[in-house]
Amino acid sequence: MASDDGSEPIPGHDPELTLPFPDAFSLDPSPTWAALRSDEPVVRVRTLTGDRVWLVTRYAEVRRVLGDQRFSRALTVAPGAPRTAVARPRAQAVTAMDPPEHTRLRKLVTKAFTHRRMQQMRPWIAETAERLAVGLADQPQPVDLRAHFALPLPILVICELLGVPPRDRPLFQQWSAQVYSMELAEREEVEADYTRLEDYIGELVAEKRRAVLAGRSTNPDLLTELTLVRDEQDTLSEEELVSLGLTLLVAGHETTANQIGSFLIALLREPDRWQRLVSDPAAIPTAVEELLRFNRLGETGQYRVAAEDVELAGVRIAAGDGVIAAIGSANRDHAAFTEPDELRLDRVDNPHLAFGHGVHHCLGAPLARVELQETLRLLTGRYPGMRLAVAPTELRWRRVLISGVAELPVTL
Repeated sequence: MASDDGSEPIPGHDPELTLPFPDAFSLDPSPTWAALRSDEPVVRVRTLTGDRVWLVTRYAEVRRVLGDQRFSRALTVAPGAPRTAVARPRAQAVTAMDPPEHTRLRKLVTKAFTHRRMQQMRPWIAETAERLAVGLADQPQPVDLRAHFALPLPILVICELLGVPPRDRPLFQQWSAQVYSMELAEREEVEADYTRLEDYIGELVAEKRRAVLAGRSTNPDLLTELTLVRDEQDTLSEEELVSLGLTLLVAGHETTANQIGSFLIALLREPDRWQRLVSDPAAIPTAVEELLRFNRLGETGQYRVAAEDVELAGVRIAAGDGVIAAIGSANRDHAAFTEPDELRLDRVDNPHLAFGHGVHHCLGAPLARVELQETLRLLTGRYPGMRLAVAPTELRWRRVLISGVAELPVTL
């Protein structure tokens, strides 16, 4: 029997699917993703806020949603738009804009994340990773690799890039972890911590401004550069400046920290994989791309709202409908990848969508690649015998937008 929107339910599945799926937040992806790709690649689902949106699961359609500007980011924050997350959407965020506004803000920070600049930062990132890796040996065994490496590394890197005092790390680390929550019961805490983050960035911008006026800013960081652009060129508002700083700070460490954890689990759950990189460090860049494809970054996907009626895989998406492009599912699509459920560390033909596609392709992709490559290079070189201290199925996953484990106990 068809549902009230005309779509047919998948045999054996709840006709009203809800995201995240009941078996989400675990080591391997829910089997529901494969069933949807096979039987109903564009399907109605309910979000955790109770709104109904379309879920897109196949590679071709996901890539189209991400690249087609008829699927809008700006409309996701319009009054009455379907909601997909606990946190209230912020209209001034660069992630909630379409061109030309998005283009204007993105151009202000693109030069800070170019491949060339990230390669210039690589030695410093490698030194930072090595310092953390050496420190692991001083911790009681087993050591929590998330707490002592996976989280500190990207935090130190983004602090260096933005000019955030490392002493403030415990504050924004706690707040940013909360704003990604997928527990509706935590809505008030999520909003409170979001406000704290905005206030923190606002005060940091004011501090950068005072330093410039007093002649104390001798080595301008990215946040100082953006503040100067705001004050001297007036090409972004104060609200946009604060939101841009917040986005870069939070996304710049949460995503990479969770990917480091997922990468290590994927390698260590089958020790031969780890040993392959131990014996062949030159294979690490290619392995990183495969690990990016293989490990899902979230339990949902990237969100858009249709700006006009669009047909997708034979389904009519109406103007104003919400659409979630499930990148993690697309990266396991048989139509795009040979043996997609196999982790093939030497996979060369690998057009994964881990960093998105189109105008919203992840700005920090060059930085993330350097951090992930240096992580594997340092850890495989220094701790070739590293292994998981618990069975992979015993790892506890956090119920947040960015998938990752709460702890990662390993023995060195």
